[in-house]
Amino acid sequence: MKCSMFSLAVALLFCLSSFAKAQFNIPSIPNPFAPSHPSTPTSPSDVPLNGIADMAKGASGISLSDELKIGGAVAVDIVARNGGLVEDEAMTRRVALIGKSLSSYCTRPELNFRFGILNTDSINAFSAPGGYVFITRGLYNSVQDDQQLAAVLAHEISHITRRHALKIISRNEFMKGLFSTGGAVANVSAFDNGISSISDTLMGKGFDPSSEYDADREGRALAAKAGYQRDALLDFLIQLYQIKGDSKSTFNTHPPLSHRIERLKKSST
Repeated sequence: MKCSMFSLAVALLFCLSSFAKAQFNIPSIPNPFAPSHPSTPTSPSDVPLNGIADMAKGASGISLSDELKIGGAVAVDIVARNGGLVEDEAMTRRVALIGKSLSSYCTRPELNFRFGILNTDSINAFSAPGGYVFITRGLYNSVQDDQQLAAVLAHEISHITRRHALKIISRNEFMKGLFSTGGAVANVSAFDNGISSISDTLMGKGFDPSSEYDADREGRALAAKAGYQRDALLDFLIQLYQIKGDSKSTFNTHPPLSHRIERLKKSST
């Protein structure tokens, strides 16, 4: 029998070591089956929470509180499907520090961005609504320096700030009637099916090419704004392409490396 996403989340929390829970702040992932409030905004200004929720709806029509519920459940699913989290304090600190330095310059300061390294050798990166960013151990070991690592993280942060996943979610039927007026999940079965569908899309199909190219452009701008090298992403993709070509083993949920390289080169001139 298929267990609910809540049961999966609880099982995962008990199975993960205390180090892994602490490094990604797993216990703070919102419980999607109980009323909850969005995490405290990280913006220095005290914007009223309901005002933030209105701003967060944007083109997707999804409130911030609902985004956090969905994103937290998707984040748990991503961790569960990719071998858990890497238990290396130095690696985790490096990713978190660079990620936080980037997110402090992003266009959605109300989100409490979290960063983790997935325990898999594949070369890929994922993001979930609400501010969850993951890179794989294989990708971590492939970057040459902090500049390239920042470029990859900035790309994933841009998926979140540009609400690429939320726009996909808002088009799905499962969103209709999912949450009650008070913000609790009204239909647990529909929620489970919806989260599974979102995870399948993010980790299987990935975003459409236009969203990926958009994240490349926005990520490059974010990295430069935070003081990192503007063309570090281009350098990293070229480096991978020289080794792997357009192999599906590299960024298999993204457009071919050659296409991304070509687009970045054109937009750099």
